[in-house]
Amino acid sequence: MPCMIDTPRLRLVPVTPGDADRICALLWHPDVRRHLCDDALMPRSEIEAAIADSLDPSSLTAYWRLATESDEFAGMVGLQPPSTASLALRAIGWRSRELIVALEPRWWGRGLAREAVGAVATCAARDGVTFAIVACVDLANERSHRLMLRCGFQELGRSRGATAGVVVYEMAV
Repeated sequence: MPCMIDTPRLRLVPVTPGDADRICALLWHPDVRRHLCDDALMPRSEIEAAIADSLDPSSLTAYWRLATESDEFAGMVGLQPPSTASLALRAIGWRSRELIVALEPRWWGRGLAREAVGAVATCAARDGVTFAIVACVDLANERSHRLMLRCGFQELGRSRGATAGVVVYEMAV
């Protein structure tokens, strides 16, 4: 289970089953699911299973909810085993973890995603397991491409995601 992380403007709190409603609403938001969920409604059962996996101390999956200074839910960030798209370009998948970032659209453009990604990267660098963090970004998701570059990721290459082409980024930790 991931530990709590504080940043200057955020508190990253390990997700719990009680966060399922907020995470479902976030991932089902049309502007979020378009790029993050291949524009499909992820079943609630899959979201609940991912939360449970994050709570398992033996799992490589770790998800945090983003809480603002006033304790508002701003989104989520996490690390999970690499996807097929990232493994197509990174053969050392067992030492890589894939980043996921989902921010409530009303919080976009305020630097919170960058702050959260930096905190998670620092955490991963200290875990003694993670060699690199990879991120798959839909070709059309310009906002996320800029985020990856601002956070210090390098383009590893291009691959095919579940429904569209993706750019795979990597950051050594």
